Amino acid sequence: MGLINGKVCLENNYELWKKMYEDEKEILINIFKDEKFIYEHVGSTSIKGLAAKPIVDIAIGVSNLDQLDKYVDTLESMYTVKYNNDSDEILLIKENGVETFFLIHILKKNSKRYIDLIKFRDILNKNPDIVKEYENLKLGLLQKYADNRKLYTQSKNNFIQDVLNNM
Repeated sequence: MGLINGKVCLENNYELWKKMYEDEKEILINIFKDEKFIYEHVGSTSIKGLAAKPIVDIAIGVSNLDQLDKYVDTLESMYTVKYNNDSDEILLIKENGVETFFLIHILKKNSKRYIDLIKFRDILNKNPDIVKEYENLKLGLLQKYADNRKLYTQSKNNFIQDVLNNM
């Protein structure tokens, strides 16, 4: 299970994604066993009944990103590590060079981005009408951007912000 880099496809396989999240969470807990991090399954794969790209998103809430310094070598041996200084996020990408399987967002647990990821997931899980509206948007964007994951993802931002601002 994964998605060819740069491509977009949507699937509905919630139980598999839930298991993949749990398995990867155990790997992360073992890496960070000395830390009290918060692990959350986020993104479309965390919403039952919602078609999603077959990439599992995990948010890890930390007190301070400096807590990761001692794990850099281990993380770089298992993931592609990207640092986004603009959003104070460390992104771990589990891939094999052709397909992406996991996007792991390490963020300060009090950051707006971390809070928004959790809030959006929770809103969708409580509002089937919003889930349907979001899925329809995603299906339309799939038709336009099947070969451009970046534009597909960017094109969902206004909907996500509207939901976050109005709920």
